[in-house]
Formats: sequence, C-alpha cells, structure tokens
Amino acid sequence: MADLSQFLYGTQPLEAPEGTRVPWQGLPPARADKMKDRAFEQAQKYLQDNASVVNQGAGVLKDLEKFGELNRRSNTGALYEGSFASFMPESWRGADEKVMKSITSDLAPKKRVEGSGTTSDRDINLYLESLPNIANEGDVNQQIRENYRAQYERSNKKLQFMQSYFDQYGHLNGADAIYQQQNKVVNQNPPAGATNKLFNAADAIIKGR
Repeated sequence: MADLSQFLYGTQPLEAPEGTRVPWQGLPPARADKMKDRAFEQAQKYLQDNASVVNQGAGVLKDLEKFGELNRRSNTGALYEGSFASFMPESWRGADEKVMKSITSDLAPKKRVEGSGTTSDRDINLYLESLPNIANEGDVNQQIRENYRAQYERSNKKLQFMQSYFDQYGHLNGADAIYQQQNKVVNQNPPAGATNKLFNAADAIIKGR
C-alpha cells in the first residue's frame, strides 16, 4: 500500500538502500519497468532454489541429530568396526548400530546440495565433509555434525536476510554486498554507535524498517 506522504509530498518509496545503484536507474520508464520485472523474477528464482537447499539441509541435520542421539547411547569406533569386528556376533551390535548404519546410507546421496546465485552467493551450499559412521569414534561423528550445523545456520541466516531484502525492495540488487559487509562488521566487533552505512542498512532490513 502506498504511503500517504507519496500523495502529499510527491515522494516515492525507496527502491534500494542508500548508496545502492539499481540497474534501471536513469532509464526511460518502459525500459525501467522491464528491468524491474526481470530483477523480480531472478530474485524469486534465487530464493526458491536456495530455500530448497536450506529445507533439505534441515532434513539432513535432523538425521545427523538422530545419529548423534544414538551414538551417545551406543559407543562406536574400532571396537565395533575395527580389528575385533569379525569376532563379534551381530546381536552384540544392537538396534542402535543398525539404525545408525541406515542413517549413514540415507545420507550418502545428500552429501552436497548447491544453491543458485553468483559466486559470492554460493555460501548457500550445504555439504558433508564426510559421513557419520559407526566405524568412527563418537567425537569424530560429533564434529561432522557440528560442522554441518554451522553451515546450515549460516545458510539459513543469509536466506532469511535475502528474503527480507526482497520483501522490502522487490529485487536483490545490492543485497549480497550489504550482507557481506554486515557480517564483516559484526565479526570485527564494531564499537557501540558504529555508523557504517551498509551495516545500518542491513540492520534496518532485518528489523523491517
């Protein structure tokens, strides 16, 4: 809905954060509208593709958490899959080990899922450096799980930011640069009252201002 000030003062809603140039800036209205439509469609595809990646990642993380739950209850490692394995009756392994082996098998085709976007957008990718396995000690399987969780949370955070940016502006031009700058500033622990324009723009997008 248009803001009343647009009619009283002739102002227009912002098309992008301050300092961000959109491709249709300065173009005749007809050409500008076409470029806006194209940017809208590209943004929608980006969000849909990467939402699919994050959704798949949530399923993988759920499987990893299940594996971890079983692994905490039933130890794994050399005792089960190493030099003693051939001497151990199958019944000794128990139901937990069988479920863990099934989870490992199910995760194999999901080791890597890639999103779409430019090179700088490619952090919305999820991959398992290796599969949790009953041949591993529990701490190894835990590290695999923690590494994947960190990827998932990072990817989901960026997806949510990009969605908020799109909801506010109807395109994603400049969104990646603002996101990268925001995280750079956050990682450097900025002092209170930091005035970095891109950081402030990103903060405003997240808060819906």
